[in-house]
Amino acid sequence: MSGAYVNSRRLVFLGPQEVAWEELRVAPPQQGELAVESRRSLISIGTELAFFSGRQWTNPGRGVLPQYPAYPGYSNAGVVVAAGKGTAPWQEGDRIASSARHATVQNVRNLDGAVAIPQAVSDEEATFCTLGATVLNAYRRGAPQLGECAVVVGQGILGQLAVQFLRLGGCDPVIAVDLDAKRLALTKQVGSASHLLNPNDEDVVDAVQDLSAGRGADIVFEATGLTETYDLTFALTRPYGRVVGLGSPRYPATVDMQQVHIKPLQIIGAIGNHPSGDSKDVRWTRGAHAALFMDLLAQGRVNVRDLITHRAPVEEAPSIYPKLLTDRTFYLGVILEW
Repeated sequence: MSGAYVNSRRLVFLGPQEVAWEELRVAPPQQGELAVESRRSLISIGTELAFFSGRQWTNPGRGVLPQYPAYPGYSNAGVVVAAGKGTAPWQEGDRIASSARHATVQNVRNLDGAVAIPQAVSDEEATFCTLGATVLNAYRRGAPQLGECAVVVGQGILGQLAVQFLRLGGCDPVIAVDLDAKRLALTKQVGSASHLLNPNDEDVVDAVQDLSAGRGADIVFEATGLTETYDLTFALTRPYGRVVGLGSPRYPATVDMQQVHIKPLQIIGAIGNHPSGDSKDVRWTRGAHAALFMDLLAQGRVNVRDLITHRAPVEEAPSIYPKLLTDRTFYLGVILEW
């Protein structure tokens, strides 16, 4: 597409629970831009449904959200079809994973999180890179240690990846908690958790006490994105332990701060603080985490293939969001095929 505009289309939320296609003309990439043609993209169910549903929340620095039109998607695998100046070593034909939207062709401006897709990694697997890098940042913020008892509350994609990273890092036991039996079955299939707990079936606080020799968990990751779940994470954590906010809660709720003060606990936010840029002072930037995640996929040390529960031609995308809103636990990794 060098030197020429191209026709494209992208998904757009026009308003609450209103999704459509939008036609557009994409200009040739400018300085620091890559034109990327989508091959596969992953629906980030939690974030995208928050914008699709229409329920409002307040985001520090951005005000009240959602605002419309909103353009969903940030987990993309595609091919570079044109490169603007200042984007070396990228060139046409490169396979690339990035935070590009759900669109046929688009110019990607923020290349900090863009990463080459290794030959051993499929486009489907590569779409998990943005979420993988996010979880790696949360993992690093929490600083889990060899031999620590780690718990992950919530077994969506973020929680599934967190469990895998904790096992790679040498935590033991690694305990997965979820209310949905199907998601726990998937965790068992992936084989990364040492124990699976369902609050519908047992007292998970007592169970974690038993599995940790009565101490409680050294570190707990909250991966549901529900503020109400924090009371459980506080109860699971030992005195002076850490709770990492991996999910992205958007709505206020009452939590028991006495547990935080009396234990006392360290609460670590891990979503809005991912370092970017190529500063020599910061080793683990977003781009570095993305590259590490790709290496782990290529080496077969992280499994995302089994997290894919649905695949659909992109033409069906507008019909998928109402289904996700109706029963989000039925879906996990939803891949759009371009």
